[in-house]
Amino acid sequence: MESQRVDILVEKLKELRNKIDNEVAIRLQLDKYQKVIQKLGSFASKCERCYQYFIDLENYIQQLIDSLDHIEEYDFRHHKQKLNHISTHLLKQHKLVSSGFYLSIFMSIGTSLGVVYGLLIVDNIALGIPLGAGIGVAIGVALDADAKKKGKTL
Repeated sequence: MESQRVDILVEKLKELRNKIDNEVAIRLQLDKYQKVIQKLGSFASKCERCYQYFIDLENYIQQLIDSLDHIEEYDFRHHKQKLNHISTHLLKQHKLVSSGFYLSIFMSIGTSLGVVYGLLIVDNIALGIPLGAGIGVAIGVALDADAKKKGKTL
């Protein structure tokens, strides 16, 4: 049953996307909402809060469809706050990560280690920075791919 509700909600989201122009769709972050809906649907049977968020999203998307003619700046801010609130729950409680999370962390760690390597061992900081950044990027991309394969990305 949850799968059917997820499919219906995704169809409503597609209907909303077809009714609005591309600029408004980007401001409403409908692609990210679709990912959030999929994740909420998968966790709704185990997590009461996810189930409540899912019900809230069903009602909210229907309200958006009904009030397409007069979307205001306040609606965009409220929409973004709602998405951030739900995403925070998914990231913290269900140990999901955003895409590119490991890349950003390990690139900075690699760069800092590259600076140390360049100063202490090679006596040339210009060689250490790209070497460390390259190793950090490689590790970060590998961990991001692993998280995506396991379904842990939002």
